[in-house]
Amino acid sequence: MLKNGRVDCLYCGQVVLKRLRLEGYAGDLNVDFSLEPFGEPYEVSTGVETWRIHIFRLKPVGEGPTDVLLEVHCGSKKIVFRLYPRKPFTFRIKGRVYWGKEPYLCRIEPGRYENVVQAALGPADSLLCDSIFDKWNDRVLRLSSWGSLRIRSLIDGKFFEVEAEIKTQFGVIPEIIAGEVIEHYVAEHLSMPYYKPYDLNRHPRPPAGWCSWYYFGKKVTEEAVVANTDWLAEHLKPFGLEYVQLDDGYQGETWLNWDKKKFPRGGKWLAQYIRSKGLKPGIWLLPQAIGKVDTKLLKEKPDWFIRKPNGEVFRGFANYPYVDPTNPEVKSEWIEKTMRVMAHEWSIEYFKLDGQGEMHQWYALCRKSLHDHSLTPDEVYRRFLETIRKVVGPKRVILICATQWRAMGYGDTCRTGTDVSPAKLKEGAVCFLNALRATFSNYWMHTIVWYCDPDVIMVRPPLHYEAAKAWASLLGLSGQVLMVSDNMPELPPERVELLKRILPPQPIRPMDLFPRNPEGPYPQIWDLKVATKWGRWDIVGVFRWFKEYPAKVEITPETLGLPPGRYIVYEVWEKKLLGELGEKLVVELKPESCKVFCIRPLERLPLFIGTNRHITQGYPDVVSLEWDKEGRTVTGESLVVGGDPYEIRFLIDWNGEKYDCVEAVAQGAEIEQRVDGKLLVVTLRRSTSGKVKWHVKFEQK
Repeated sequence: MLKNGRVDCLYCGQVVLKRLRLEGYAGDLNVDFSLEPFGEPYEVSTGVETWRIHIFRLKPVGEGPTDVLLEVHCGSKKIVFRLYPRKPFTFRIKGRVYWGKEPYLCRIEPGRYENVVQAALGPADSLLCDSIFDKWNDRVLRLSSWGSLRIRSLIDGKFFEVEAEIKTQFGVIPEIIAGEVIEHYVAEHLSMPYYKPYDLNRHPRPPAGWCSWYYFGKKVTEEAVVANTDWLAEHLKPFGLEYVQLDDGYQGETWLNWDKKKFPRGGKWLAQYIRSKGLKPGIWLLPQAIGKVDTKLLKEKPDWFIRKPNGEVFRGFANYPYVDPTNPEVKSEWIEKTMRVMAHEWSIEYFKLDGQGEMHQWYALCRKSLHDHSLTPDEVYRRFLETIRKVVGPKRVILICATQWRAMGYGDTCRTGTDVSPAKLKEGAVCFLNALRATFSNYWMHTIVWYCDPDVIMVRPPLHYEAAKAWASLLGLSGQVLMVSDNMPELPPERVELLKRILPPQPIRPMDLFPRNPEGPYPQIWDLKVATKWGRWDIVGVFRWFKEYPAKVEITPETLGLPPGRYIVYEVWEKKLLGELGEKLVVELKPESCKVFCIRPLERLPLFIGTNRHITQGYPDVVSLEWDKEGRTVTGESLVVGGDPYEIRFLIDWNGEKYDCVEAVAQGAEIEQRVDGKLLVVTLRRSTSGKVKWHVKFEQK
């Protein structure tokens, strides 16, 4: 659609590419063009599809070439802009892109840099991305050009600016820009037929908490849970930890009747105790099964159980006998009753439903024994989940454990792999190998279908510190579910510090919407791109997962999808300024270790570098940040954790330009300053958590 010399492109009646305009240059000549029709549009059939062809003449505004034509080929799911130039010239096309109510800039295949995982916190940019995903309509708009292509996210995250540029001349008919729609991207192209987008408004952040299993196992007791709850409430709740989740080992004859020796005051009391500490109780269970191998219900309620073709009661997870969810009595007296009591009488807020990965297979095997065997295995399973969701309601968290795409639409989180291994803590990164498998193969689902859970994190010895730091960094940079499973009162302070700096997990989303090989080799660069109203930067984790991985890893602006420019590099864990990124940075690593860098555009001096509150270096703790017109005074507001010294860093000395701090003021907090090499470090201290307004004034030396 042509309007005032510019083009709007519609798809299904909605404007997608808006006000596309052309400009060009050759030598000192810079030209803006408007478009005017060159003849009437016509149709061409390929035998499969009919294309509508529009031809336009580029009309220069002022001096410029007058003999250039542009053809626009419009198909049902693709549009192509082709130039017919006469002389050597560089053309540029610009416009806006609108693609759904929650569009994600992404790439749908690895492309040039397979060793880089991209993720975003806010409406971030990357030159590696050529696509936009509309998660609510499950479709991708993929853009391309024979020349260079850049898609910029606008800060409100609602639309984008696109720019393509190509140098060409007579004899070549280049595509300056093309767009292709891929409908049903997740449902069909990624083979997930039950795809349903996850509404982040239900739970704006991934869950963070503590799980009893990987330290206490089935020997867990009320005393152990209480001791850990007390510790968590004092030490990690202020940093964003919310849940205390009891795992296997509590149940007696049923999920509601507990082992009185280990839990003398029962489930309701324990849940209330956890809540009294300002935390949220969570529970592990298998509502599809009886959690006791020799349950008396086998004799009392024989028709409750599903059976193999040979008539034997089917036993699944941990040899527990499985019940028939299509049996009305099982549904009301077992599934609904269990979930109702736990959710509404005990006030459990987090449900870890285990043994989910193979449920449909068991219903397929035992289908003839089902009360309603007219249902398909998928229908049986999804109705089972629907029952649970209706009982517990939309606000409580349901974790599907483990990977089960048939559960889409019912789970808030999903275990995307199998268990990590506390038995292998001595072997370093081997203990979280399954977390790597889960992350790299299924991270594309994160925040789109649900929050991904690669299983718990353990940072206790004998896991060596560098491996613990790598594990913590992976979770901090990916924003996945964060459940720690150590005996917290015994955890060394430096291990607690790792957890504080990755709590709470942030709503980070994938920019790579494709699965990677679960068996590796795993990418060694994780690039988290952060975009806020007051700044954009990258947090880059560089990993050497195992000994056989390369010891040297190279980072360049190109590998990170950064535009040309100058960038400052700061080591996050080591709190050390490295200097400018330049053409490349070579990182050398020992086996099972990592380094995390904050990379910021060198826009001005003084330059805000980051804070020590979170691995993201300013998100979400910096609520606002503003410089005055002269760039000499910065005013900010930060979320500070009580009792935790809050450090704000500025680069004040670079390439001969130097600044002094002449004033540092904070409202409601003690403030101090010190110079650390080329950095100014401003520290805020207060006894209680809350917002602190502050400003720092500089003068040039």
